[in-house]
Amino acid sequence: MFGGAGTRGGGRGNFGEVFANPFLDMATLSTPSSFRNVLYWSEHLYSRFGTYAMAMERVISYFITDIELDHVSDDEEDKWRELLNGPLDVRSVLQSLLRDRAAYGNAFASIIRPFRRFLGCGKCASFWSLNECYTNPTFRFSFSGNCEFQIDCPSCRVGSGYRGPARVKDLESDDEQKIKIKRWSPHQIDIIHNAYSDDCQYIWRIPEEDKRNVRSGRLFDLERTPKGVIEAIRDNKVYRFDPDAIFHMKEPYLSGQLNRGWGLPRILLNFGQVFYVQVLRRANEAIAMDYVIPFRILTPAQRSVGSGGVTSDPLRMFDGGDLRSMLRSVLTSRRRDPAGFHVLPFPVEYQMLGAEATKLAPRELLDQANESLLNDVGVPVELYKGTLQLQTAPVALRLFESTWHHVVHDANSFLGWVVEQISQLLSWEAVKATLKRVTLADDVQEQLNALQLFMSQQLSGTSAFKAIGRDWKSEQKRIAEESIIQARIQSRTQEEMEQAGFAQQIAKGMQPGAGGGAPPGGAMPPGGAPPAGAAPTTAGAMGAGVPMAGPVSSYLQSMPDNVPQTPQDMKAVATQLAQELLGLPEGQKDSELRKLKQSNSFLHQLVRGEIDRIRQETKSQAGNAAMAQMQQGGGPPPM
Repeated sequence: MFGGAGTRGGGRGNFGEVFANPFLDMATLSTPSSFRNVLYWSEHLYSRFGTYAMAMERVISYFITDIELDHVSDDEEDKWRELLNGPLDVRSVLQSLLRDRAAYGNAFASIIRPFRRFLGCGKCASFWSLNECYTNPTFRFSFSGNCEFQIDCPSCRVGSGYRGPARVKDLESDDEQKIKIKRWSPHQIDIIHNAYSDDCQYIWRIPEEDKRNVRSGRLFDLERTPKGVIEAIRDNKVYRFDPDAIFHMKEPYLSGQLNRGWGLPRILLNFGQVFYVQVLRRANEAIAMDYVIPFRILTPAQRSVGSGGVTSDPLRMFDGGDLRSMLRSVLTSRRRDPAGFHVLPFPVEYQMLGAEATKLAPRELLDQANESLLNDVGVPVELYKGTLQLQTAPVALRLFESTWHHVVHDANSFLGWVVEQISQLLSWEAVKATLKRVTLADDVQEQLNALQLFMSQQLSGTSAFKAIGRDWKSEQKRIAEESIIQARIQSRTQEEMEQAGFAQQIAKGMQPGAGGGAPPGGAMPPGGAPPAGAAPTTAGAMGAGVPMAGPVSSYLQSMPDNVPQTPQDMKAVATQLAQELLGLPEGQKDSELRKLKQSNSFLHQLVRGEIDRIRQETKSQAGNAAMAQMQQGGGPPPM
């Protein structure tokens, strides 16, 4: 029957011969016919084909970026980020959902809010926790076959008391740390689909193992199974989800394919190519098993006897069984002692058959088939291999992003659904959550333009920082925090300087703040005139042929021992000394710093700090100038 169909579907040549229909191939015969088989086949193929699975993993990882939160206050944003990145771990859940979507063509998720179950007396208003009723023998707890909680009420002691079904009350927990996101197996989900409105209702077919666990009355299941699920198990029915209680992510498909609300796995849409790859892999497996290890043979060789060309066959002198046993004995002793000597009474021929795997294995065919499969599912081969060249990367990646735009759309839809569900459960402020856009190398010019517009006050800080992958609000917070820390450090440094100045004055036997004929503040500029009554500097009295003293030496010679100094004066002196030292050769500068350290270690620390600050400012100014020149199109600054 199959051959007749192929004949009718084929064509005819010039001489009337009939050709078979090329679409009736072996892959078509193996294609699954029911949708449940499609799910099992896609799961099997995704688990078996590592190339396809890894290609999908790289596609998913490429698009999963950081989460952006908009339309939210600062306090609420911190709270949302702590929840989404902490106990929920939304990015990992999103990656798992996209993996299900790539494998099955469908992914399902729900928000699970934990609760505490209480049992109450059917006669009075008393309630107790399920754990207490289960573990305390006073209640004589039992879970009947019709899924009812049976207890004895210890409060109803008048008359006959109460023994019967308990009232069940579940109190939802307000602890956001216990909220979970559950993924559902597509094998357990049924969809009720309306063809006109395209609306869907989702049903959970409860597995028999889960039903047995609940009916057995195990405490672990009774504490965590909702009442609706217990009632469905009691009535031996399915469980229907409430509207918007489950999120469905699915692969796109053609409108003419009546899938009744289901998505089609991408790998099944390319089943023919997958079948072809598997045929080549199976052929390689057979070749590897039969042709990689050579088949070795030992046979007794014939030898010539005399000069007349007469040959002697060992089989005429020895029994075949004896020959075999002698050869086996030699092989056994060879494996036991590879360095030993082995003796046979006849010559031996050695033959090696097989080992043609490298010639028979269709490696080029398999590589070509894998590349065709990657192209068919929408993954660039260069991106999968990591060989995408810089010249073609921007255009190729832009096209790649456009091809997989539906993945980003589904991911953002899931994030929006998650924050909406949680905001309703916890009464939190509603936010907008999306994935950050993927940034590429060709965005550099756009980033520079955004920064230029921001500096000219034609673009907001939020938009400019977003272009370079930063959050303006977060950066402003960090700047404010750093300013506070810097102010604290400066205040502490000033206090230490004041304490050091007072201690120095007290050590010299002077009253803090007392004058000594020095200039206001008591500071002497390096290299300046000495205070009134002081001797002139040695350097000033030297002739022109005598080398000038360094700034530190001049300052130490011109500074009287009894001149008080405030922290502000020491700061000014340190700044002046640092500027003069930076103009000296490196050896002379180090010599001057060593003199200063021996004379006044505290001032030495201040001078070193000022030198580092001046150098850092010089580097920053040079970098800003170079960046400004590059932004103006002038190229890099001349070296």
